[in-house]
Amino acid sequence: MRNRLFPLKSYEFIKISGSDSISFLQGQLSCNTELLSPQRSLTGALCNLKGRVIADFRLLQQGEHYLMQCAEGMAAEIVTTLNKYAVFSKVEITTVPNTDKAGDGNADSAPTVLGIMDNDVDAALQILELKLPNNANEVTVTDHCCAVRIFGPAKRIELWFHSPSALESFARGFTGPESADLQPWLRADIEAGIIHVSPALSAEYTPQLLNYDIAGLIDFKKGCYSGQEIVARMFYRGTAKKRLHLASSSHTIGSSSAVVYGDKEGDRGEILAYSNSDSDQPKLLTILPAELDESVQPLRLSDQVDSVVSILELPYSSE
Repeated sequence: MRNRLFPLKSYEFIKISGSDSISFLQGQLSCNTELLSPQRSLTGALCNLKGRVIADFRLLQQGEHYLMQCAEGMAAEIVTTLNKYAVFSKVEITTVPNTDKAGDGNADSAPTVLGIMDNDVDAALQILELKLPNNANEVTVTDHCCAVRIFGPAKRIELWFHSPSALESFARGFTGPESADLQPWLRADIEAGIIHVSPALSAEYTPQLLNYDIAGLIDFKKGCYSGQEIVARMFYRGTAKKRLHLASSSHTIGSSSAVVYGDKEGDRGEILAYSNSDSDQPKLLTILPAELDESVQPLRLSDQVDSVVSILELPYSSE
């Protein structure tokens, strides 16, 4: 099988610059920005004052500025939210326009992001003369490209190219074409148990419901940030009634499917992401009661009476 590249074109980017960047972000984001370095990216959440997730993101240091990567449609909302509090800080926060080509190496161009997974990772890194980062979210860097290791059971990296010539040189050496089918990559996201917040999900869920509190997106040792008091109280003093679950289905999942549980007609779990596959059972991420005892079994799809939904172990559930 030829190597495959997954063009991850739906990401949006935000540029943060200025001498107060780290201290300002520390007071707004759920991650500890003091741990950020060129070799370590951070994932986290931007919450509102009610403790609900406006957006999730990945933050990377790029020279003297910082790049925030977010889901499609979320960059403008993040910039608007952060700029409300940036008036008294030496920080500039702007969206970075996407183009069809890799950025030219300056801060005003969004990188071209390619996903590489499984056995193709080693081949890609060899061409770039980069080492595989040891742990999730760690970064290895060249002058015009960086490799970010993605969390989850699959071996995956994202390549961020900042130079058209570097991208073209890599493409010549890597024998595989860009894949028009992103399902393998999206399925790996689901199996990693991480939901990326889209405009439809923004401000609808707490970090606890999305498992951000146990998946490493929340740093409970850092100082205050927007929504921190509520997020911390739910984690330390509350018992989660519902959580995000990874599951498989015996039947194909549709856009209107939900997971039915319990005896009540209204006992349905919302499906936040799913992937149907020709080679394996469909996988899904759904919000269900945190404790799935016999009283809520069996589970099935709402639009498939004969279906069986089986709960799978999340990769961070024991951490």
